[in-house]
Amino acid sequence: MRAWLSELLDEWRRIFLDPGAALILVGALVLYAFFYPIPYRASVLERVPVVVVDQDQSELSRRLIRMVDEHELTHVVARAGNLAEAERAVQDGKAGGVLVIPAEFERRVRRGEQASVGAFADASYFLVYRQVLTGILEATGTLSAGVEVRRLMAEGMPEGSAIKARDPLPLVSRPLFNPTEGYAAYVVPAVLVLILQQTLLVGMGLVGGTRRERSGKAKASPYRFDNVTRAPVAGTRLATVTARAFAYFALYLVHGLLYFGVVYRLYGFPERADAWTLFRFGTPFLLSVVFLGLALRAAFRSREMALQALLFTSLPALFLSGFAWPTESLPAWLAAFAKAIPSTTAIPGFLRLTQMGASLADVGAEWMTLWTLCGVYFLAAWAATGWEGRRQSAAGSGSRSEDGSQRGWQRNTRGRA
Repeated sequence: MRAWLSELLDEWRRIFLDPGAALILVGALVLYAFFYPIPYRASVLERVPVVVVDQDQSELSRRLIRMVDEHELTHVVARAGNLAEAERAVQDGKAGGVLVIPAEFERRVRRGEQASVGAFADASYFLVYRQVLTGILEATGTLSAGVEVRRLMAEGMPEGSAIKARDPLPLVSRPLFNPTEGYAAYVVPAVLVLILQQTLLVGMGLVGGTRRERSGKAKASPYRFDNVTRAPVAGTRLATVTARAFAYFALYLVHGLLYFGVVYRLYGFPERADAWTLFRFGTPFLLSVVFLGLALRAAFRSREMALQALLFTSLPALFLSGFAWPTESLPAWLAAFAKAIPSTTAIPGFLRLTQMGASLADVGAEWMTLWTLCGVYFLAAWAATGWEGRRQSAAGSGSRSEDGSQRGWQRNTRGRA
């Protein structure tokens, strides 16, 4: 227990006395928590600029243009003489879409013939593309329904019957789990889980790289790598691994409370899980990431190496997590590899708990997968810590042998003198 407490305090000193590690493991978490969601506070993209090409110049075409302009998703900013001019406005970034009303549009509608309009949207931005097409589609649908209802009323049908005849099977759409259909509630909760993982791995890599640099300058015990020389303690590998793991687990448990208890409420994200369920699901996630970090950092010889290697993994982990692109659509070998990353399993589990109101039993498969990763990475951390200890012992023995040989040479030299 004395060795465990000593190692725990040492690890916390390494974290909080290292400005770089403290910035990532503490400061970055707070900054991300409150500043990352700010660009998404509007949640829904509204009033996307649209350019209109009106080749009909009729009363009905002007009515359609007004309806598109008054829609919450679109806003008519200019009128172009032809399609090429409108396309240049989109290419210059002045508009996100184009509405083209062909000639004889009103005439065809009044004659009861099929009429059509053209909608062009910038598909290089999926949100812009979706909003433009949705706004134009709903505006033209409303106009079409009004024209049809008036035609039926002109034939002598009452207004109520005309409305029912126009839409005999109305569609009632209720978005589940994300009532506002906002982008913030879709992307931010998933990214927050990834932030917990990546900052933890990068911070642990910094601490490990720093200790590796200093271990070459100061002698240490097989499982302790401090500037202070201590006598080896038998059986301290278990104390070392568990103490270091608990140091990071306790720190990130506080961060988890901040994210799920404060940030969710501050930005109005759906929160349908109780604290005890989140704690039970989050425990194997944090532990698996901690043990993975303990295993990985044994390979880093310097702080720079840790930063270069672990920062590179952030984007692959994001795209393999399954919320931006479904893992079912990935190649089989890549989907299997993604399962080795804790966030791949944790993100859908947390989203189902917080947004869908699932119980722990509903995410039992994800929970067991995280516990399995926790066990695998604990063994890897155990092996890596032993390897570090043997390497440090060998380095210390080599230094002592070299010192002994040098002292013997000095004694022989003095004797000959």
